[in-house]
Amino acid sequence: MLAGRKGVITHAFPATNVSVEPARNYEIAPKEIVRLMRDFRTAGLEFLGIYHSHPNGKNEPSARDIELAFYSEEAYFIVSPHDDAPQPVRAFHIRDGRASELEIRIVQ
Repeated sequence: MLAGRKGVITHAFPATNVSVEPARNYEIAPKEIVRLMRDFRTAGLEFLGIYHSHPNGKNEPSARDIELAFYSEEAYFIVSPHDDAPQPVRAFHIRDGRASELEIRIVQ
């Protein structure tokens, strides 16, 4: 999960994938989500997004990603581990069953 301040992601918090098919899906246990949200608040951070990889496909939202996109205000980052990926990291807003790609800007 991704957090930061004023819309700028500054921290990545890894979460355990508890999916029964972790090579095909990701799922974070509800207790872990609650713990991470508490950690964000304690650190004065905002929840800004979720990241996961698509090791066997394109790094664009799958039908399942869209179906399970419960956070409509946050960004969904999808990473490709392939060396030949034209864009190794892509970000999307997923709302109302539709995904729209976001521009990623690196700030210093």
